[in-house]
Amino acid sequence: MSRAVRSIVWSVGLAVSIAGTSAGCAHMIENRAITAFAKSLEARDLDRLKAVSSDDFTQRALRTNDSLEDFDKLKLPDGKSTVVEVEELSADKKRVTVHVGEDKKEIFYELARDSSGKWVVDDIYLKQKKKGMEACRSVREQLDLLLTVRAFQNAWTSGDREQVLSVTTPALRAQLADLPPLFLAQVTRQVSSGRPKSGKFNPQASMDEKLAVVKLPRLTGETVLTMELRKGKWQVSNVGIASKDEEEKLPSVLDLAIAVNRCVSFLAAYDGADKEKLSELCSDEFFKGSLSFADLKQVKLPEPQLPEHDLQVRLRGNRADFTLRSATDFVQIDMQRRADDLSETTSKFTVSDVTIYEIASKQEKRLSALFTAQGMLELFVDALSRRQIEEVKHCSSQDFSNRVWNKLNEAIVSAMPLEAFDPTDIEIVSASFFGALTKMEVRQGGRPFTYILTDEGGRFMVDDVQWQVAGVPASVKATLEVLIPIQDFASGITLGRDPDQQEQALELVRSNSTNDFNKMVWTQAKFVPNSGMSADTFLQAPLRSMAISENEVNVHLGDQQYGAKVTMRKEHNRFIVDDVVLIAGPQESDRLALRQTLRTQLAKGMARPPENFAQVSHVGQSDRRVKQAFLGVPAEDGNPSQSSVNPPQELEQDVADPFGDDSAAELESAHAN
Repeated sequence: MSRAVRSIVWSVGLAVSIAGTSAGCAHMIENRAITAFAKSLEARDLDRLKAVSSDDFTQRALRTNDSLEDFDKLKLPDGKSTVVEVEELSADKKRVTVHVGEDKKEIFYELARDSSGKWVVDDIYLKQKKKGMEACRSVREQLDLLLTVRAFQNAWTSGDREQVLSVTTPALRAQLADLPPLFLAQVTRQVSSGRPKSGKFNPQASMDEKLAVVKLPRLTGETVLTMELRKGKWQVSNVGIASKDEEEKLPSVLDLAIAVNRCVSFLAAYDGADKEKLSELCSDEFFKGSLSFADLKQVKLPEPQLPEHDLQVRLRGNRADFTLRSATDFVQIDMQRRADDLSETTSKFTVSDVTIYEIASKQEKRLSALFTAQGMLELFVDALSRRQIEEVKHCSSQDFSNRVWNKLNEAIVSAMPLEAFDPTDIEIVSASFFGALTKMEVRQGGRPFTYILTDEGGRFMVDDVQWQVAGVPASVKATLEVLIPIQDFASGITLGRDPDQQEQALELVRSNSTNDFNKMVWTQAKFVPNSGMSADTFLQAPLRSMAISENEVNVHLGDQQYGAKVTMRKEHNRFIVDDVVLIAGPQESDRLALRQTLRTQLAKGMARPPENFAQVSHVGQSDRRVKQAFLGVPAEDGNPSQSSVNPPQELEQDVADPFGDDSAAELESAHAN
């Protein structure tokens, strides 16, 4: 018999009638056995049929009362039968060629001697043609297949776990056995439901040597069984549902079981914080970018056997989407496999992300976002505590970098109010997710902060920090963005002390001054007047308050004893210095408006080019003032109401002159104007 692909389609209602005729005494024994079988089949007497059949044929083809009905589905030819050839296969085996009916259709009986020595039917082979190929198919195997399909339907309809597993191949059985019991019951219900109301058993099958595909009709499509012949017994190796209803469609029960078991293994490894196992179950990007460095106890996922969650799964090509629902939340687990890894026996789904949706708070949390954000946050805090601005940029959004970090340099970074970020101990209080935006509330050094991170190219970058400082905007980005032009302006004054740096110094002060300030002062100056150690030092006093409106900002640095008030205007889409009032004491006479004073000096020819002389450093005092102003540390004498910033003695005679060493008469003149 040919080993080529063979197929058969069963139809309902075929009557079998084999008339035994003698072709001479030589075929009497074979005719008797075949005739007895045919008459028993025609009489629909299952017991008599078993009596004239071999034990193997009985156990495989006649094992249930449905066998007679399934015989009707085979296209056994009817009519007068004539034995035309007998082939002795062995002492206990014969193959008999029979012509049936007027068309002399050829069928083959295999006879075997039973334990009593009687010849009985062991199998029947039918010739079929399909696609130009002729082949023979065993009736015993066909009936065995039909009865196995019936057993499958009955077992999966009952939902009994042992019966469900008993009709499957070892590979499918192993995957189904590991499924959570509630989910296995859910799968069997889905597969066994949707049958036509008639309830008729009307399968269609295609068979070859060891494989068969059986299609069972459904109300909206068909259930497709893949069968394997293993050790002479048909078993179900896979099940699928082809349906017009997307919710009902199920490409592969085996793939589904593999994916669910991988998902359950993931939940178990996550619950046990087994990162070695998680590295096997998750995609490299998800594990290395999120879970590998995460504290998994921060976010709890459902228990592995899903006692409180209803599981729904949808397979889509190389994707498997899981939804685990409970009364309080639902969890979305995304799994994928490589497009070139679709073999049923080797395909491995890996977890690519997990999303938790809390029903009460309507909060959506993605683990990749949470843990990636946490890791990026820790890097950002560490870099900022060390004032490593280049490292800070790598952890910041493009907007944060463009507006703040790219504009900072070594000359002004020390003047920024960043001391609050020196502690690196972070306690995450809560995390909120808003699409591509993540807010993480933390306690850092005992103080509350909210870090805002945004998704840029799949990475969560720090976009801003919110703090709680009286009189200062909640946004660190907005605060620093305003302070940078002030400190660049101060750097220009500092640089102006060098006779060889006048061009660069004027460029700094001009680029950070408004059009009015430039017209009144800087465009008329060819040098920065001799500053000694005055205006820039006032501008380095600690930040006290900042009031921002649409087009104006008022910044107060220092206190009533020593510091400055800076007025800024919005030009070219950024705030720049419009005027500065230097403060050297509580009285109005201790204050000086920088723009008007400089205009007067330039008009009267009182401004002088810089000379070379040393500046006394007040870094230590500045550091103490920043700490006292920002962290609320009391003054050294223990009186919080006393000014924490006292002007250095060297400045007392110079305060009235923003750039240094004017005479008392010039000071009076400047004030008068």
